[in-house]
Amino acid sequence: MKYLSLLLLFLGMPLSAAPNGKALYEEKCSVCHHFRGEGGIGLPLTQEILSQVPDDYIAHTIRVGRPGRIMPSFNTLSDAQVDAIIRYIRSWSGKPGPVFKAARLKGNAAKGKPLYEKHCVRCHGQDGSGEGAGTGVTLSRERSFMVMPAALNNPGFQQSASDAMIHDIVLSGRKVGGMPSFKSKLTDQEVADVVAYVRTLKPPVAKQGMEEWRGKPAYIMESPYDFETTVENVKQALTGANFRIFPQRYLEQGLTDEFSVNTRQISIRFCNFKELYHLLNIDPRLGTVLPCRINVIEQDGKVLVISANVAQLATLFNNQELSEVGVLMEEIILSVMEEATL
Repeated sequence: MKYLSLLLLFLGMPLSAAPNGKALYEEKCSVCHHFRGEGGIGLPLTQEILSQVPDDYIAHTIRVGRPGRIMPSFNTLSDAQVDAIIRYIRSWSGKPGPVFKAARLKGNAAKGKPLYEKHCVRCHGQDGSGEGAGTGVTLSRERSFMVMPAALNNPGFQQSASDAMIHDIVLSGRKVGGMPSFKSKLTDQEVADVVAYVRTLKPPVAKQGMEEWRGKPAYIMESPYDFETTVENVKQALTGANFRIFPQRYLEQGLTDEFSVNTRQISIRFCNFKELYHLLNIDPRLGTVLPCRINVIEQDGKVLVISANVAQLATLFNNQELSEVGVLMEEIILSVMEEATL
């Protein structure tokens, strides 16, 4: 009787639980796209947008992300998990996505180039980065637009979007993003030529920071001065670089009791609010790490000046624009550290 009960229990269990699309979406996607696709850091997943993109485009996008942009790659998800996320997204409207042919269109990139430059450059940029000269109100979009123009040169977009999908969006436009319909301005063949030219667009080579520090987690310099002098040197150099300095803290402060804290390990925090605002506009996730601090520690008779490798740190965010700013910050922080230890 005991074994019969176990057998019945086993037969009543599913061989494997189906992935929960809602739970996966909330865990992997909602932080950027919001809980019902309202959008935020990530693209709004409105019915209008979802009605223009097929399931395989969404699946590829989840798989490869947008290299150099904020959308990461979720290439460790199984096919069943990706399908579950897509089913959950589609459940918001109950409508299936469109289906496009995967075959490449027969377009002429040479003929498409002048058409792209005439109709697309203003928003999508000369290089297809989505950073055009603007439509008048802001640099690259009007205030009423919910999304930035797509980065057509991004390898994630290029891998995910079929020619037919791009062709359809050009003809239909995208109201939520401010993109007009070109149905009355371009013929089918001219749109195919534009698509062929879009396929030639490539992202610029990303700046990687100084060779000497590349791949290292931190910048570390030895100071020829004593501990107190080095701390003052760092503060003076930061002031000279137009940074505001906050009250210094011991590195172990809050981690141990006040009588055990090592007072020969100090963290000097600094900020330039204009630059900080600029960085947070590029990627709000930067607020979780805020690398604006230089540590001075005395150890084994040496005084060391240490800062996180900001160029390396910026690459973790998969945002090319932020990575480029990280390289600029690297130059500033290293110049401060060098000035303090000269």
